[in-house]
Amino acid sequence: MRKRFLMLLTMMMPLLLAVDDCRADGADNLGSLQDAKSHTREEFVHGMASMTLAILQDQKKTYGERKVVLRRAFNNVVDIDWIAKFVLGHAWNSANDVEKQSYTEQYRTFLTESYVSNFAENPDKRIKDIKILGIQDTEDNAFIVNTNMQLADREEIRVDYRVSDHNDKYKVIDIVIENVSLLATHRAQFSELAANRGIDGVIMRLKAMNESPKVDAINVSMQ
Repeated sequence: MRKRFLMLLTMMMPLLLAVDDCRADGADNLGSLQDAKSHTREEFVHGMASMTLAILQDQKKTYGERKVVLRRAFNNVVDIDWIAKFVLGHAWNSANDVEKQSYTEQYRTFLTESYVSNFAENPDKRIKDIKILGIQDTEDNAFIVNTNMQLADREEIRVDYRVSDHNDKYKVIDIVIENVSLLATHRAQFSELAANRGIDGVIMRLKAMNESPKVDAINVSMQ
C-alpha cells in the first residue's frame, strides 16, 4: 500500500569508565554532559511535534496561511540542501554552479510542496496525534526518532526520522515511512535519472513534477 509522504516538522556515544578516582570524576562529568544532550534532543523532538500539531490544527488561520507556516517550518527543520546533494549522487560533482543552484531550487520546491499538499489538503490524512516512541543514538553524530502518527481517518503510520547533530544544531536528513526511506529511494531514482539523462534531465523532470498537482514525494515517477 502506497503511503503518502508524511512529514512532521518535529525532531551519543557510550563512554568507557576508568577505575581510578580521577577518571571516574571525568566520566561523571561526561555522563552529565551526555544527559544534558539527551534532554536537549528530547526537547527538540517533543517541541517540533507540538508545534506541527498546533500549525495543522489552528482553525484561526486560513488554509493559505497554514501552508505558508508549514513551508517555513519544513525548510527550517529539514536539511534539504544536503539531501538534494546526496540523492543526486556522483552527478553533483560534475555539475556546474548554475546547474547545482537550479536543481536544488527545483528539488526544494518538489519536496516542500509535496509535504504541504499531502498534509494540509487532504482532511482525512491530516495528523491527529503524534506519539514519540523513542530516540536512538547512532554512531555518526545523528539520532533516530521513532514515532507513530494517527491520522484523522484513524489510520496509524510508523514514521522514523534521522536527525543530524552538529554542535547541537539539529536537521532532519531522512524520513522513513513504514520502513521506506525517502533518502534511499530518492538516491536510487534521481542518481539513475542523472546517469541516463544528465542533470538537465533531472531538472526538467523536477520542473514537470512541480507543475503537477499532489505529487507523492516517496513514490516518484521518473518517466
